[in-house]
Amino acid sequence: MIYELTYGGYRLGTFPTEAEAVRRAGYLPKGRYTVREWERDGEFSTFDPSTNKCYCFTNK
Repeated sequence: MIYELTYGGYRLGTFPTEAEAVRRAGYLPKGRYTVREWERDGEFSTFDPSTNKCYCFTNK
């Protein structure tokens, strides 16, 4: 699994753990961020909303 951090539709980076993605958002300006869990399938990464986590949070 890899975790993608986005802000306003822009990808800010991918991280090996969910905690690292949230921690990185702590160093960025205040706002609403999204973390998505992507699953590795061979060479490709896939996101399926029925099985992978996706949530938004506000950085204060």
